[in-house]
Amino acid sequence: MGYFYSREYLENLADKVNMKYYPSRLNEMSPMDPYDLMEKLGLEIEWKYLYPCDDLLGMIFFADNIWPVWDIETRKTGGKPRVEIFRKGTIVINEILTNKKNAKKERFVCGHEVSHWIKDQRYFNEHPTDLIHACNEEAYKKTYWNNTMSELDIIERQTNYLNAAMLMPRNVIIKEFERISRYKYIPEHPLELKSYMKAYVKNLADGFGLNYNPVLYRLYDLGVLKRPK
Repeated sequence: MGYFYSREYLENLADKVNMKYYPSRLNEMSPMDPYDLMEKLGLEIEWKYLYPCDDLLGMIFFADNIWPVWDIETRKTGGKPRVEIFRKGTIVINEILTNKKNAKKERFVCGHEVSHWIKDQRYFNEHPTDLIHACNEEAYKKTYWNNTMSELDIIERQTNYLNAAMLMPRNVIIKEFERISRYKYIPEHPLELKSYMKAYVKNLADGFGLNYNPVLYRLYDLGVLKRPK
């Protein structure tokens, strides 16, 4: 269990990252630029059409290695991919996310891959078969805890938690929810999600530059809203 961390540890780690690089984000709502964070951490960034499918959204290399990628023309025509070499510390984002309409999803995917680098280097270095870590759509949907999760499922869940905590600092999102909803304080017990509250969630999503669901699940995790069973 040495690779698994408490929620409080992840919250504090997220705050340390923001304090070091973007201290103003601990006091006011604003989108994080994950590409800027990658550069500050000394990571290389590549945008590729990733083989074998569009479901593969992001990758991180914990060692020098190879991976098949498509050119845009071979992808369109169903041609064969080519193999490229990627260096340790490279994050590869699927080119399909760079479309403007995917900007909010791209921010979350990028933050997820950065979170792996911040949190999981020891785990992947001690698991040599996993030194290339590829994340598909399912990886970004790990927003719960249960007793049947595999080790990698837990790694992904915690990565999503750290990512959300960096993108939406705890004190800021709670303060903004209180302001938007006109609550003077969040009640001791989580609030039931009412239909009119969806506008609050959307408002927060716009402020953080994210899609609706990551904000909703962040509010669940923080006990602001009651998570459905």
